[in-house]
Amino acid sequence: MFVSLLQRYILKFTFALTLLIGIQLPHFLDLYETRLDAHYLESSSQLDHYQKLADLLFSGDLAALVKQHKNSDVALFKAETAILEALIERTSFLENQKLALQGPLYKRFTFLITQVNEPLFIETQDNYQANIVINQQAILVGLCVAVVCTLILEMLLMLLPIMASKLIGKQEKS
Repeated sequence: MFVSLLQRYILKFTFALTLLIGIQLPHFLDLYETRLDAHYLESSSQLDHYQKLADLLFSGDLAALVKQHKNSDVALFKAETAILEALIERTSFLENQKLALQGPLYKRFTFLITQVNEPLFIETQDNYQANIVINQQAILVGLCVAVVCTLILEMLLMLLPIMASKLIGKQEKS
């Protein structure tokens, strides 16, 4: 009887805790996307200066500007090539991240889990403060996380006596 009571309370606690965690996930995703937007805007703003030079001198061909820097006899311009290439790559990467985070909520979460930008994720995590943002997405995600985690725990708790009896049975045979 005590075990049954303990099991019920463990399940209730698990449900409540995972519901609270699940409710936080859409808010965290929104903050991650906001931070990603900020980094993208900063990067693209810096790249715009080079794009204006490419527009003026190379009919808008940024690759021609990079090539000119790379082939320059001036050490300063040659050294700037790596900075310019890194800026182009970063802007492109951030733009692709932004595009991948558009769409339904489940696709955005899947992307966040599987292809996250680790420095940006850590930056978001370090500055994250839990808030209870109650909207349709938060409730849906919270309930899904809570139900799945509770069901997994309940299955494990159901399997525990079976596994224990098998272990005891093997020990008695020895």
